[in-house]
This record gives sequence, structure tokens and C-alpha cells, in this order.
Amino acid sequence: MKDQALSLILVFLSLAVSPSVWSSSLIEHEEERVVPLRRSLPLYLQHNLGSVSVQGWVQDRIKVVLKKRLVAETPLRAEEEFKKISLVTFEGPDRHEIRVGHSQGADLVSKMRNRSRSAVEVDLEIKAPYQTDLTLVLGEGRELKLEQWRGGVTVSGKGNRLRFSKLTGGKNFLVQCVECDTEVRESRIQGRISVGSKPLLLSDIEEVDLSIDGSSGEIRVERGSGSLNARTTTGRLNLTRFRGQVAFQSEDGGAFLNQMDGSADIQTRSGQVVLDFDGIKGPVRVDTEKGDIQISLVPQFEGLLDLMSLRGEVVVQFPYDLAGVRNRNRYGPKSPGRVEGIVGKRASPVIHAQSKEGGVRILRKAPSR
Repeated sequence: MKDQALSLILVFLSLAVSPSVWSSSLIEHEEERVVPLRRSLPLYLQHNLGSVSVQGWVQDRIKVVLKKRLVAETPLRAEEEFKKISLVTFEGPDRHEIRVGHSQGADLVSKMRNRSRSAVEVDLEIKAPYQTDLTLVLGEGRELKLEQWRGGVTVSGKGNRLRFSKLTGGKNFLVQCVECDTEVRESRIQGRISVGSKPLLLSDIEEVDLSIDGSSGEIRVERGSGSLNARTTTGRLNLTRFRGQVAFQSEDGGAFLNQMDGSADIQTRSGQVVLDFDGIKGPVRVDTEKGDIQISLVPQFEGLLDLMSLRGEVVVQFPYDLAGVRNRNRYGPKSPGRVEGIVGKRASPVIHAQSKEGGVRILRKAPSR
């Protein structure tokens, strides 16, 4: 009897509840807007309802595709919610502005600025003149994709996933994003990137001039040229095939430069430093308190060595002159904690490497084939 009573209760509840409750589904809607431009002004975009994709093009207009989505009981219910969300564009005295949000109410701009309570998700796909200066303010946890852009770029947000490609914006590249996973590919940029503890990847970057601020995330560079100045707390620098100048400062982060061609200035308290040079075109300076230092040089290297370790050993795999005396007996085995000498006939470039507690090793690379 109890089982029969329970079955009757379940049947009653299933009949009392609307069938639409049991059939909620994701409903999507797409619409397009074209914004004519009367003047060439910077573009400002603030969006926190979804992801943003911006691509540069040569036309003097902006095209915006809104992709709305909502989990709803019926298409009619979704349509009612979709109508509450609209695109607003307006031209101010100094910029074009794009916003998405609730369009109902007397104070339209205020409604647009307070959009976080909306149940509707909206992804934006934007095409705009590629030479425009662009400012983007992203909602937390959103994604941004920006490509084929020549104007200045300013991005701010928190917890975002940022993907930049084919940018040639000159000196106006600024990313101030807290805990943001960031990639920059195939670009020529000058400016500053701040990413917190998330990783930063720079790949195929040419003629760059960047200042990079991070905390514990890895800074990885794969192929490039120019000037990099990076600072972290515990994050490490991992660089491969870079031509130019590299400066790195960290409390406890290591530096690993592979197939480097140029100059380097590395300062860290306890991180390991491993440098591999295909060519040196300027001074190399490494200072660390507790970390080990290893610098690999091509067999034809000539220059001045200034090496010191207070508690570790110093190894030099090159013959060098010290006070006019050829020290061939120091080729390979460890030397005293202080080495000052000239390899070959030139006193430049200068390699300065100092570790208070770690060792210092200058290695001779195998001849290239």
C-alpha cells in the first residue's frame, strides 16, 4: 500500500508541474548590426556578458554580430529575454562606444552599464577599421580574441583568456589584466603587459619592445627579436631563439634562455640561471644569491670573463689570459672562486656572472655542423 501511495504522489506531482519545466534547453539567437562611421575616432568597448572577438578590416564601418543564448523553457520565453538585451552604439566627442545590455528603462546608458544580472549570455564578433585605437574592458572570466590590428590596444580585465595575433600597433599596446592567461603571436608591438600569476606566451614576435609584469606565472618566448624587460616574484623566464636584449628580475624565479643571440641582464635571488648563446652582441650580466649559473658559449667566443662565487665552484671550459699569463691549466677543471680573464684577443663583450652560494659554469658548446 505504501508503494502504491508513493506512486500516486509522484504521478500527481508530474501532472501538477508544467511539462515545459522538464524540457528546458539552450536556445540561441543571432543578429547583426552595421555602424557607419562619420569620423575617425578611437573605439571603446565594455562587455561582460560573453566573449569578444575583434578583427581589423579596411572598411570605414563597424560590423557587430551578437550571438545570444539562454537556457529557457520555451522559445517564446527566450525571445522575451532576448528583446531585453540590445546593442547600443554612440559617438562621443572623443570616441565611438559600444555596449550591450538591458535596453529597457528611461536611463538607457545606466541600464547598459549595469548588465551583470542578465541571464542572457552574449558573444560579440566585431569587425572594425584596423588602424583604430581600441580600448576594451572585459567582464571577469571572459575570452578575448584580437587579430589583424594596427592601431593602439588597451585591455583591462580579471581572470580572462586573451589571444592576440598579427598585431602591428607600434608603441600603444597595454594589457592590465589580473590573473589572465595571455598569448601574443605573429606580432610587432611596443608597450606593457601585466598578467599576475597566469602564464604568458609570446610566439613569433618581431621588433618588440615590451615591459612585462607577473607574479608566479611562467613567461615563455618562442622565436622573436627586439627588447624584453620582465619582472616576476616567483615566475620563471623560458626563452628560445630570441635576438636582441633581455632583462629579467625575480625574487625566486629562474631564467632559461636557449639559442639566444644578443645581450642579457638577469637578476634573481634564488632561481637557477641557464643561458645558451649562439651569439653575443652586448654585455651579459647575471647576479644571484643562491642559484647556480650556467652559461654556454660557441667555441669561437672571445671576450672578458668576470666570474665569482663565494661558496660554490667556478668552472671555465675556455683558456683565458690573466695578467698576461696563459692559463691553459684552467681549461675544464674548476678554478678558485674568482676568475677575471680574457678569452681570445678581445676584451668585449663582457660576461659578468656572480653567485653568492651557487656555482658558476662557463661551458664550451659543441661546434655546429
